[in-house]
Amino acid sequence: MAAAAMPGDDDAALASPVILSDTHESPSPATNGETAPAANDVPSVAHLNGIGIKGLKVPDTTEDVARSKEALRAATSGTTVGRVPDGTVFSVPETHDLIQTLFSPNEPKTLPEWITLGLMGMTLFLFFATNAPRQVFLAMFIFWRCMYNIGLGVLLNAQSKDRKLVRLAKKLGFGPKPQKPRAQWVQFLISQVTRKMSKNGVAYDYESMPIEFNTWILYRGLVDIILVNDFSNYVAFAVAYYESPEGGYGWFDALRYAAGIAMLLFNLWVKTDAHRVVKDFAWYWGDFFFLVDASLTFDGVFEMAPHPMYSVGYIGFYATALIAQSYWVLFVSLAAHAGQMLFLHFVENPHIDKTYNPPTASTGAHNTSNPLNKYFGRDLIVFQNMDWFRATDLQTIVLASYTVIAALLIGPIDRPWKFWFYVGQTLAWRVIHTYGLGLILYLQSNHRMWNRHFIKHGETTKDAFQSWKVIYNTTQLMSYVSFCVCAVRLFVVPEGLLHDMFLLRATLGVLFIILHMWIAISIYEVIGSSGWFYGDFFIDELRYGSGPIYSGLYRYLDNPLLYTFSCWGVAMFCGSPTLYAITLFGQVSNWLFLRYVEQPHMRRMYGSQIRQEAGVERVLKSKVGELERGVEKLAKDFDMVEVLNRIKEVTRTGEKELRKVMGPAAWKEFVDRARGRKAARGMSFDTPPESEDDFDSTASTGNQLGFTKDGLRLRRKPSNESELSVSSQDDLHAAHGLHKGNSPPKMRRSATNTLPLAVERIIEELEELVDQARPKFMAVVGETAKKLVGDSRSALVPVDVYSLQFPNCPADRPATFRLGEPIEVEFTAAADTLTARDWIGLYPITANPNSALTTTKSDGRWMFITGSSKDEWDADSEAVGAALIKDNENDDSKCIGRVPVSLSTVTEKRGGARHLVATGRLRFPRDRLPWAVGVYEARYHYQGNHDVIAISRAFQIVADEYEWQDGGNGDGVKVSEEVSVASVLKPIVETCVDVDLAAGEQGLALGDTILDRVKVDNCPDVGAYAKYQETVARRITYAIKQTFGIEFSWKVIALDGTTAQLAKRICSARAALLPREYQS
Repeated sequence: MAAAAMPGDDDAALASPVILSDTHESPSPATNGETAPAANDVPSVAHLNGIGIKGLKVPDTTEDVARSKEALRAATSGTTVGRVPDGTVFSVPETHDLIQTLFSPNEPKTLPEWITLGLMGMTLFLFFATNAPRQVFLAMFIFWRCMYNIGLGVLLNAQSKDRKLVRLAKKLGFGPKPQKPRAQWVQFLISQVTRKMSKNGVAYDYESMPIEFNTWILYRGLVDIILVNDFSNYVAFAVAYYESPEGGYGWFDALRYAAGIAMLLFNLWVKTDAHRVVKDFAWYWGDFFFLVDASLTFDGVFEMAPHPMYSVGYIGFYATALIAQSYWVLFVSLAAHAGQMLFLHFVENPHIDKTYNPPTASTGAHNTSNPLNKYFGRDLIVFQNMDWFRATDLQTIVLASYTVIAALLIGPIDRPWKFWFYVGQTLAWRVIHTYGLGLILYLQSNHRMWNRHFIKHGETTKDAFQSWKVIYNTTQLMSYVSFCVCAVRLFVVPEGLLHDMFLLRATLGVLFIILHMWIAISIYEVIGSSGWFYGDFFIDELRYGSGPIYSGLYRYLDNPLLYTFSCWGVAMFCGSPTLYAITLFGQVSNWLFLRYVEQPHMRRMYGSQIRQEAGVERVLKSKVGELERGVEKLAKDFDMVEVLNRIKEVTRTGEKELRKVMGPAAWKEFVDRARGRKAARGMSFDTPPESEDDFDSTASTGNQLGFTKDGLRLRRKPSNESELSVSSQDDLHAAHGLHKGNSPPKMRRSATNTLPLAVERIIEELEELVDQARPKFMAVVGETAKKLVGDSRSALVPVDVYSLQFPNCPADRPATFRLGEPIEVEFTAAADTLTARDWIGLYPITANPNSALTTTKSDGRWMFITGSSKDEWDADSEAVGAALIKDNENDDSKCIGRVPVSLSTVTEKRGGARHLVATGRLRFPRDRLPWAVGVYEARYHYQGNHDVIAISRAFQIVADEYEWQDGGNGDGVKVSEEVSVASVLKPIVETCVDVDLAAGEQGLALGDTILDRVKVDNCPDVGAYAKYQETVARRITYAIKQTFGIEFSWKVIALDGTTAQLAKRICSARAALLPREYQS
């Protein structure tokens, strides 16, 4: 079984929000929560005694009022309240999990359940009653796993983006009270839903429930079929590939079975505990269809690992492989688990961001108002942001290349000096990186040594930090490069790759390397560049800030990178004792660095704000406490209380004797480490308590004062940067802690992004390659189809009366638009044949070689003739011809959707037939324009397809070229030039940012931060908003290149921030690139 990963995977508490409709009224004024609403009064938020539906708006339609009132009032009695995107509020009926309904003989069965049982029976029959080869069960499991990850993934992705499942259900007649009679098979499925949801003699009212809920119930039936058969076929596959020990069973096999069974029990606990938290609603991805008002406390397994249902929740796969002792089971399980993580990454995470982390104007990726931006730019992090023209980057690459080339020249280890060369080089870089840089950080933290040195020689703290970043990245890179070179030279190819445990070691090694890379990327997403380079050691603005970071991986662990998993992985792969020793040395070095450098610095900065225990430690302690209470209860039941007290007395006596042997100071340090209560803000226990009671009371007081444990590896980041892409559930987590009476540490917001930028770039490159190949193929297909079919389409659609014009451009002159200027297209279409899915797109004139078929992607530069977007295109989607033309509510005119049209009669050129035509105008806004100079055309497409009905005349997009001032190079001339450039640049930036001055929006001042004015309206999540900010920045740099002849990277917009600074940079670049012409 699997559940939809709720945003609580990363947060401790969450109240699932309700999707708000576009309402025009505010909720009713607050009233006393104890007063019952009047009979005809719709309860507001205040009426619900703090049920917490923020901005609740009951629909105004009469037929929904009674049902909405009933649902809201039911919420006060504990009934779950659901809400669909159109604003309808309803009471969510109780649902039951699959195990309860599928295997209980008292529960009525529906078609999906009978199909599930039948397929399970077929699998059991094949396994026990036939001699089917084991490859059959492997193929069956692969099929069901693909149905899960690919099949369900495609359906959920379509539902999340365009609500396609609900649209399809509505089109097929599954909606309440359809206009057309339902088909028999539709009526049968509805009866199955009614049968499934009718409980305890109470019939389920299908027609009164929203279509979103009923569609979800239908989808659950498909999920049950797939998940149950996925599980049963995996069991059959694993048993079929079970391999008995060659030499008989022994102690090793007993340990192997014991470990496998323990892992299976842990997997069972993960699933059951996760279902306890997310309930049946999230277990079946309910939030893809509707939202509920429910407070979920994400404790237990959700404090142990991110997305536990998909991470530690699949440990049962590896337990099965361990018991089966089969590499086939292991590798197939690895592939299945990888597929599940891809499902999480591409399906669930985008939906979570879209639903629960909506972007705001302050959560963009380029907050240029942050004063700390001057310390961070395109810093080299390992190989990321590599610039071959930057001296420091080139030196780093040369040093790494020298190490590799030297290893190639020296050759394999055949003499002792070569062995010590490779080992010594690796140890030297480890010592430099850990102990050398650790000493620098220690002196900087306590005496500001590094900054003092640079200030002494006339430089700034920015110069000091820049030098530190280069040194840190170089030594870090070289420590890994030298280790890999040493590993290559120490590796000995085994005689049999499939024997002597090499295959297992290699597999675990590769997994450890991947784990280390994932941890490093996840940590960087949380702490950013400032934390990665220990910025709070050097930058005053980061010292003594708001607190440590407890989001992302830091929610579960204090020091995610304490263990160098990649080095352990390489050592496992090579199997060299020397590499194990080097890795152990590096592990101990990391621990010493944390113990004596980072932890004291963190305590000095944050003091009592440091938490006492991480999520994993808290869960383990709670389970140990439950186990102790269980043992005590068992002792009482079996009259063994006296024995238990004797054990406790022996424990206390042992502690007392150990304290005498170790001495007070050593005992104090030992207890501090064991109990995790180190003094905060410089407090210490130099004087031990006089008695054990004093010691216990001191420890308890220390806990209240905020004492914390060792082992924290928490780095700070700038407050603005840390607030870029946080889930709002961090605040709810803090509120949850306060509700329990605790005083939670002040959390920092994290910088998240679901996908590494490199992966996005690769996907975009592949899409471009496919798009480049598609036109040629489609052109051949289109020409062939045109020859075969001829002009049969014209017999159905009078194509001659269709046309596209540009009403704002004179017919006797070329149609010309400035870059970023909205384009208005006038269309004329036959009133009898036009459809709501007719659409118009803008394309480069050379993009489509076929005039009858469009073969190039529009990249969003299109609109339906109704003026609606893709998300709204099912409105009147079935209407065709004159039925689509309606009266305008405001006047006597006609309209198609929201586009006013005029009706007239024209004569067809072929045959002379007369047709009633509709003429309307579409205005392409700036986010649907081509943002490149060139020659384009508009194409009219029929009924949602790519068949072309009409093509406009060519139009050109141009950019005005700025005329630079001639003569003089004094300060007055430069200032005048900057003012002139700024005056020309300001409207360009306003156009790119989409500031609509005509609509009354405030203009962009020269000192305003440019990217802060980027609109967030059409961005579903924080990642989309950050990407749209990048798009706007690219528009601005392109317009600058066309207007001023200066080419900039789009990142310059974020660095400069304002129009005034950007104008200065343009003038400086002009002077630097063309000094003679500029000064003449």
